Amino acid sequence: MGTFLSFLFFTGLVGFITYQRTRKDNLHSSKGYFLAGNSLGGWVIAGSLMLSNLSAANFTGMTANIYKGNMAPIAWTATVIPPLIYFSSVLLPTFLKGGFTTIPEFLENRFGNATRRVVAIMFLIAYIVSAMPVALYGGSIAINQLFNIPQQFGLSEEIAIWMMVWAIGIIGSVYALFGGLKGVAVSDTLNGIGLLIGGALVFIIGVYMVGDHNFIEGAKIILTKNTEVLDVIGDADDQIPFSVLFTGMLLQNIFYWSTNQFIIQRTLGARSLKEGQKGVMLASFFKVLNIFYIAFPGIIAFHLYGPNQFENADWVYPTLIRDIMPSALVGFFAAVIFGSVLSTFNSVLNSTVTIFALDIYKPLFGKGQSDNEVIQKSKKIGVVLAILTMIIAPFIMYFPEGIFLFMVKVDTILGAPILLALLLGYFFHKTPPFAAIASMCTYVVVYCYVLFFVDPEMHFLHYMGIIFVVCLSIAIVIGWFMPHEKPEIREVGIEGVDTTPWKHLKAVSIAATLLMIAMYITLSPAGLVETDRVKTIEYGYIVSGLAAAFLFLGVPLILKKRAAKRNALIGSGRP
Repeated sequence: MGTFLSFLFFTGLVGFITYQRTRKDNLHSSKGYFLAGNSLGGWVIAGSLMLSNLSAANFTGMTANIYKGNMAPIAWTATVIPPLIYFSSVLLPTFLKGGFTTIPEFLENRFGNATRRVVAIMFLIAYIVSAMPVALYGGSIAINQLFNIPQQFGLSEEIAIWMMVWAIGIIGSVYALFGGLKGVAVSDTLNGIGLLIGGALVFIIGVYMVGDHNFIEGAKIILTKNTEVLDVIGDADDQIPFSVLFTGMLLQNIFYWSTNQFIIQRTLGARSLKEGQKGVMLASFFKVLNIFYIAFPGIIAFHLYGPNQFENADWVYPTLIRDIMPSALVGFFAAVIFGSVLSTFNSVLNSTVTIFALDIYKPLFGKGQSDNEVIQKSKKIGVVLAILTMIIAPFIMYFPEGIFLFMVKVDTILGAPILLALLLGYFFHKTPPFAAIASMCTYVVVYCYVLFFVDPEMHFLHYMGIIFVVCLSIAIVIGWFMPHEKPEIREVGIEGVDTTPWKHLKAVSIAATLLMIAMYITLSPAGLVETDRVKTIEYGYIVSGLAAAFLFLGVPLILKKRAAKRNALIGSGRP
């Protein structure tokens, strides 16, 4: 009973405070509803970014993968620091100075209406098929296991998942559709505080239990026994080989943290560039802290239960919580998990509605309508999309590779071509619109064919990176032979939004990068890990990935900055 009451109390508290913080906001304008009236500060942005990303797929899926193998999968969260630095220093200033609300809107400025529609449709498909269903399905697993719902009500696992998916989906829809972006961000921040407290308790109590009610002894056991499970350097045969960090994973992380609408929408709602950059970099430190929230629980479970003790490894995390936490704290942490699931779901739903409203409905059907009319129409479409998502979500239980890989593979199909279009639009100004669309569509067709029908003898993130580079190169070459002059990226600005950069950005970026490197050294054979295993590290992929990153991300940025400096000198009349 205490478990359920503490769950209701914290969940209700978050809802009440969110209502109080947003009830007087203007949610009848596009700026107010979709960008929170550009009122978000750095800490709110950081908390919202952290919670939007920390879906149940991370808690249940990644913890499951670490329990089954080693800590190599933590690369998905620990190595996002370079992409976050790139976004905050390069792309975010451009987005805020241009007053862009969505990524498709930015691409329209470079390539025209057709590209905007294609990218908007890709976003919608990815969100409806992957992001929202994964959040609901992962959340349903966690809540069902924490409260023993199938056993309590005599239900099968399948029926219990269906019921919980719909319960979470309905509550999340209310947050997203009726509170706008600010309602999402405020609830994210409150749940983020709960997550920090709850995650710390799981780690502390878990280590305490490993040491047979002795925290120091538990820490010694984890750091000295079976240390091969702490290894973050994946072998070529592991689920996450170390070499993919420099190929497809790098591209996927850049897409997710620089282009993914439901992530960057928080930064587009910043009250200044300084606050946006501060929020992004604070989030980068939180991402490294994720090792204690979603990695070490898998290690703790390995030591408490032993290897291969679960029929479905996705049950590891909620089972661990239920077994080690006092009943009242189980309810509190269930509320935190529930909040993180809601956060991801309502964040993606809010961004889905934003893209539909501003990139599809308003340009095609709502040209003469007021902002409020467009918002009301979009809310109705949001209800339809939410219902569709709730129908799709339970079927993820039949995907053989687990919840996390399902999400990643869908994202690599539709995320990479959006990043491809962004890079073409941002750096390669001569690329014609038809080349951008053709390269995106070619990538999707070729990658899906290789992924589902060829399945070559290499990791899917490697051939994803190869196909991406080939399609990007073809589009660039077409631009050389068939140049299409486009106007410069607009700089209309947003009223009341200061675009002065954060003066501490460089120093904080260096500190975050050093922290990431230190973590990798510590959790490797150069640090705490003792293993007789002879690893195969694919250095060819690493060198090729670094060379491609420099060629397609570094060189264009250097040339762009030189051109901007030259134009500034010409504009000032200096030679």
